[in-house]
Parts: sequence; structure tokens; C-alpha cells
Amino acid sequence: MQATDQTQQKTFEEAKYNQAVLDTVADGIVCIDARGTIRTFNKASAEIFGYTAEEVLGQKINMLMPRSYADRHDEYLENYAKTREPKLMNSRPEVEGKRKSGEIFPMEVALTEVAYNDEMIFVGVVRDITERKRIEQLKSEFIATVSHELRTPLTSISAPLALIHSGKLGALPQMVSSTTEIAMRNCERLTSLINDLLDFEKTSSGRAKFNMQLYRIEELISQVLQENFTMSEDFPIRLNLPEETADERILVDKERLLQILGNFVSNAVKFSDDEKSVELYAERKTESVRISVVDRGIGIPEEFHDRIFQRFSQVDGSTTRKKGGTGLGLAISKELAKSMGGEIGFSSNEGQGSTFWVEFPQERRPS
Repeated sequence: MQATDQTQQKTFEEAKYNQAVLDTVADGIVCIDARGTIRTFNKASAEIFGYTAEEVLGQKINMLMPRSYADRHDEYLENYAKTREPKLMNSRPEVEGKRKSGEIFPMEVALTEVAYNDEMIFVGVVRDITERKRIEQLKSEFIATVSHELRTPLTSISAPLALIHSGKLGALPQMVSSTTEIAMRNCERLTSLINDLLDFEKTSSGRAKFNMQLYRIEELISQVLQENFTMSEDFPIRLNLPEETADERILVDKERLLQILGNFVSNAVKFSDDEKSVELYAERKTESVRISVVDRGIGIPEEFHDRIFQRFSQVDGSTTRKKGGTGLGLAISKELAKSMGGEIGFSSNEGQGSTFWVEFPQERRPS
């Protein structure tokens, strides 16, 4: 009898300990059994949904869902029990939850399952993303405002400036000509910044559209050189395209890939000395093709490596301002590569130059 009491006491203490640990977790943790009955409901869950643990333990999980989700949930559990196909398991979908007040709110749920005493328990880690969605909405509204309220009047300013500077309206005194040229350059910089902001918002939010097709590496590399012809006239850009790589094909949106490589080339030229060349080359990896742009310029300090693809990152503020740029090009390039199923990266040593690359799976030809 005493041994039984000790076992029960130990089990009780373990349960208290586990609950205390769960209550320290910032995210909500809700556990249900195969019938959808709530078995665990931590403190963060209570704050998210507005219910106490006593109000929900033993109840069906449907009470925490809007009707559109609640009606399908029992069917999902039944199908999973029969097929064991984890459509949502080990993922982090964005769904909607329902608070005690009746408010419907967006949440992110990470779903896993564990076996406990020969019973399957489903564990949901819940994160209220209401604030995140609000910020995303504000950002979208801000970007739309920037596009409408700045880009449109900027166009109406830059066009007359270009006409005046061209001399078609009459010869200009040297001082006036220099002033209009400065104004034109500033308009171009501001237009570039606005366009980059819009481009980044579209790619990072998943709203950018991609026209994915198969292209030969040689075709893509040739077009990069064509589109940067003006730059290459003033700065030597060497091509290294091994014969075994030229005919390889990758599935990409050509315009988006050219945007990535154009950004690489522009940066390489921008931060290289006039007497040093930039190399554009392709190489075959095990199951992919990598296109790289190599320069022998100023390189990137090691302490900056982990921030190179972040928005508005600048290796050297003063240097970047002298060279120009919005600080968004590499961040946009990373989002574009990711959206097309590719990878992007770089290697660099300060004072010895940099190599920026983008890599995509090579498409197998029909045998």
C-alpha cells in the first residue's frame, strides 16, 4: 500500500513539474488525443484563447476554431487514423483560431505527434500572429502609398529635367546645366530606391509572379553579358564557360535570374579597381549548376558576412554612399533565388575580392 502511495505521489509530482515547465513556454501548447479531446493547455494557451485550463480540458479542440475549421477537423482526424497521411503534420501552417470572446484571429500552428502509453497524442505549438499580420498590412499600405504618392510625381519631375538638360529647350549656362544634372541623378537614385522597395515587398510577401522555363546556361550567360555591355565597355568582364556546362539546362524565370546576376556584376564592378577584371563563370556541381561572379576588389570584412543579405545592409557606409546603391539588391536577389527553388551565397576575404553565386538544380534530359 505504501509503495502504491509513493508511486502515485511521484506521478503527481512529475505532472506538476511538467505543467510548470509548459507554463514557462511563451508559445501556446495544446495537446489532444485521437478523438480531438484537449489533454494539455498551458498558460500561454490560456492567454491566447481567453479560456482557463479548467474550461477546456476534456472538451473537443473544435471549441478553439471558427466553424469553417471546426467542421473539417474531426474528418481530418478520422482520415489520418485510416491513412496515416500527415497532410499538416510536421509543418507550420497559418490558420485561424477562435477566442472565448468569439474573436477570430490568425495563428501559426506547429503540429507533431507522440506516442504515450500506447496512445497517439497530437501536440500543437500555437503562436498568435495578429500583431505580425497587422504590421504586414501596414507595410503593404505604406508600400502602396510610396508607389502612388512618390513614384508618380517623381516621374513628372524627372522627365522635364531630362528635357531641359538635353538642351532641346535652349542652351543652358554651365552652372544651370550642372545643377540640373545633379537633380536628375538624385531623381534616378530615388526612383531606384522606390522600385527596389516595391520589388522586395513583392518577393518577400510571395506576391511576385514567376515565368519558369528551361534555359541553357550558355543562353543565360550570353544575355547577362549583353545586358551589361555598356558596363563591360568601361570595365573588363571575362567569361569562363566550360564546354560541359554550356549545354546544361536549369528551370528559372530568365528575367529574374538576369536581375540577380546583373546585381552581382554591378556590385563587382562598383567595388573593384579599374585595372582589375570581373569574371563571370559557370560550373557543374553534383546535381546542380552554379553561376558565379568573381571580383578582385575590396572584399567584405568577416564580421559583416552574416548580414550581407539583409535589407539596407552596407559593408562600409561611407564607401557605399560614394559608390551608390540602395542596400536592397542582395536582399532582393536572395528572395528571388529562393522563390525559384535555388540557393544563393558568397565567399570573400577583405582586400582580396568576393565571389557571389547562385545555384539551381540541373534538369535531367529524357533518356
